[in-house]
Amino acid sequence: MARWATFINRSHDPNANWLTVDCGNYVDRAGANGGCTSKCAFMISSYEDLYYDVLNIGRQEVWMGYETIKALQDSAKKGTQFVSANLLDKKSEKPIVKPYVIKDYGNMRVAVVGLMNDADFPPGSTSMDSIRFKVAPYIEAAKKYIPSLARSNDAVILLAELSSQAIDSLLKVVPEIDLIISSGALRSGETSTTVGKTRIMGPGSSGYNGHYTMLEFNPSWKDSVAFVDASISLDDTYDETGKWADRLAAFQASPQAGTLASPPKPASLSPTTAPTTSPVQPTERPSTSTSASKPAAG
Repeated sequence: MARWATFINRSHDPNANWLTVDCGNYVDRAGANGGCTSKCAFMISSYEDLYYDVLNIGRQEVWMGYETIKALQDSAKKGTQFVSANLLDKKSEKPIVKPYVIKDYGNMRVAVVGLMNDADFPPGSTSMDSIRFKVAPYIEAAKKYIPSLARSNDAVILLAELSSQAIDSLLKVVPEIDLIISSGALRSGETSTTVGKTRIMGPGSSGYNGHYTMLEFNPSWKDSVAFVDASISLDDTYDETGKWADRLAAFQASPQAGTLASPPKPASLSPTTAPTTSPVQPTERPSTSTSASKPAAG
């Protein structure tokens, strides 16, 4: 996390509109009884202090259970939003969190959608609270939201945990997506590829590399978006002294680090072991962030 903070600060571009995201599985794996460990709470609060805009719900977040996800949502700071278009409340058939969010930069509107793969939760699966949760088919959820979002926004970004095969099937039905950031098994690994008009980015795992994509939009291009990608290894040159290194050291020294708590009540997830810090305005997310640039001149 300390290296991620350094990457964010070093990558700052004051001339661009920045969108900081995570495509899912950002918490540690929950135990059989679900809940959010102290490490999970530390990660969530750190993301919020780094001004992450959008966090997709992935498998590991679902494993935490219904009450914990609702608590995460309730305790999130104003600027951080959770998305998933196909994680539903089984009783109401409505999304547990927002299916998408719109980021309006004045000169560019970007829709950010979240999806997970329903094949990861087959009937009878014990990895999900099937009494409270239902995972709808990801293609059906995409068909429901993405075409209309593409008509009313300049770009559509999908955060997901989908394999290359699943993405191929998805794009045959909804080719309007401009950028997919997926933590699923991709043929290209962490090398960005393009299918039709869609740019596909694989962030890798565990935050060992920093990734960002720049989306450049010009109204005269109609439905086209230009891309510039970068991938940087977050080696020891990204170790810097300062508040984030101190914050991580304080957490690691805590006797509660890594322990599993019972599913918390809403608004009770902020870890008490980490010192309070003044957040720094970031530019983008190491390993899963995207940046939306200002429109090109002309």
